[in-house]
Amino acid sequence: MDLFDGILATALLAIVAFQSWLTYRVFRSNVFERKQKVLQAQLIWLVPIIGAGLVFTVLQEEERAQGGKTPPSAIS
Repeated sequence: MDLFDGILATALLAIVAFQSWLTYRVFRSNVFERKQKVLQAQLIWLVPIIGAGLVFTVLQEEERAQGGKTPPSAIS
């Protein structure tokens, strides 16, 4: 395995890790309804980089609009 393969593998692993973390965050959020969460997860995985970036931005804005606090029910 040469340097290019190592860099490519690391980049792909980082993308998959980010998408997994973002999917987890979407489903733990109390901001959206279940149907919206499913559609956002599909966007994350079907349009990998752009979809994940879009969902990440929307999730950040919605949480900021609600005061950035996680309700107690989402912590447990």
